[in-house]
Amino acid sequence: MVAPVVLKPEQVPEDLICSICMTLPLDPILTPCEHIFCRGCIHQALEGSNQCPIDRMACTTHQLRTLAGCIFRVWGSIPVKCGNHSDGCAWTGSIGDYANHTHLCSRGRSSRIVSALQGKLDQLEEENSKLKEELQSFQSGNAILLRTLYSNRQDDESSTATLKQENAQLKEQLQNSKIELRSRPNLPGLFTGTYNFTRYDVVQLSQLISRYLENKPKEIDSNQIYNCVQSCYRDLDSNYRDNPQHYHLDMKMLLVTCEASTWFTVRQRENMRGWYGVHF
Repeated sequence: MVAPVVLKPEQVPEDLICSICMTLPLDPILTPCEHIFCRGCIHQALEGSNQCPIDRMACTTHQLRTLAGCIFRVWGSIPVKCGNHSDGCAWTGSIGDYANHTHLCSRGRSSRIVSALQGKLDQLEEENSKLKEELQSFQSGNAILLRTLYSNRQDDESSTATLKQENAQLKEQLQNSKIELRSRPNLPGLFTGTYNFTRYDVVQLSQLISRYLENKPKEIDSNQIYNCVQSCYRDLDSNYRDNPQHYHLDMKMLLVTCEASTWFTVRQRENMRGWYGVHF
């Protein structure tokens, strides 16, 4: 998440500033000795020493707590602007509302989509390079085999017919192998025979469906896959605090992939279009 920018830093109480990174914490944590830090900063500091970085009082991660009461209200009312303001986002508000804004920020969402697509493109290019190497190795091995066969049998006139037949079969196998390598790359398996896809497996579920958009394997039950998609959507609709990072974007990708596939019934597709309309 892009950090917000404080509108009036001179009005922010010094006690609310993280003394490790010297910024206003987006996710503030309070030590037993009443000092405030960023969650990430204090956790990293306590890995080396179970002491508060300010007064060296004994402190462990189990003793940390979130802000509450008056101090939480003071922190939550500090005015900030969006960290994507340089990209054109004009939002301003309190830091307490910033987390909700980041899920709706079109500038931030665009950069996340570009980053995700670039990552997938890099992955596909790497897989394509490996497939080319495997195909070249396969072609080289078959060429050596053919030369060996011709060399060993060129003087045996009685086996000419057999040699031609074997040569034709090898060429057919080579052609079939090329087609199979192009259409069904040797990618890691995504379906293990169980339907335990949860909100933490949304990306894997999208990859499974996209791999076989119009040619679902017979061993996969599309109704059970639909139930997994429905369960993941309910977690999105409930807006749980512990939903994975980028869950909103990942669910959008999953629903778009389902719409592009031929896996589901007309009623199921209508339901998923309705879900998409609610949140996207």
